[in-house]
Amino acid sequence: MVAQALRVVLVEPQIPANLGFIARVLANFGVEDAIQVGGTHWRDTEAERTGAPARSHLEALGRTDTLAEALAGCTQAIGFTARRGRQRRPLPLAELPALLRSFGPEAFPALVFGREDRGLEADEVEACGHLVTIPTAGMSSLNLSHAVAVALYECRRQEEASSDRPASPPSPRWASDADKGRAADQARFELDRADFREHPEHLDGFLRRLQAQSWEARDLRVMERILRHVRWLRERGNRPSP
Repeated sequence: MVAQALRVVLVEPQIPANLGFIARVLANFGVEDAIQVGGTHWRDTEAERTGAPARSHLEALGRTDTLAEALAGCTQAIGFTARRGRQRRPLPLAELPALLRSFGPEAFPALVFGREDRGLEADEVEACGHLVTIPTAGMSSLNLSHAVAVALYECRRQEEASSDRPASPPSPRWASDADKGRAADQARFELDRADFREHPEHLDGFLRRLQAQSWEARDLRVMERILRHVRWLRERGNRPSP
């Protein structure tokens, strides 16, 4: 059973049977929190047969329209991808347990999986602060349900490894995705008011990647103080002279 609280996010799953298999995997590893972003429906499909032993997990599968909604409340997002970008190299799956341990027991990470045919899109990858790849021989990627199973097994391995370790110092408190989003929006607002010269797409991409990173709660508080001071300077500068 996976003891650490986490969420499984499925971005636009396309094959109903996979939803049933994934429900069984969730039940196998004791994961109760799973959300799909759009994609196929499971009712009155093959999913009801493949997921019959885990019907309750199928019925509990949440559904949202956007990845941002699916990640609400999570402190980190870990995207699973077979692609190797020029700027970001995914971690090998073997390093997932160490990554999860680094978050500490108070973290609430999300494991994000893409579509069966093309995986995660570029903007969805940007929304993930960490990337992991599952090594394969021959075919470049696994079936979606197999990928979820392998990832959750690694999460379980992390829990087993942690049980053999001595007590660690208190872990940091993590800022929520919603709080990071508000800070990023405020930063964009102040940059616009300051006539900051940067291509809008480049700036938006930078802010999305910044928001995707793990922020300690104390760092968020510092960022909020900085933004309040910037706003105070702007408003002070706009006051009419006495």
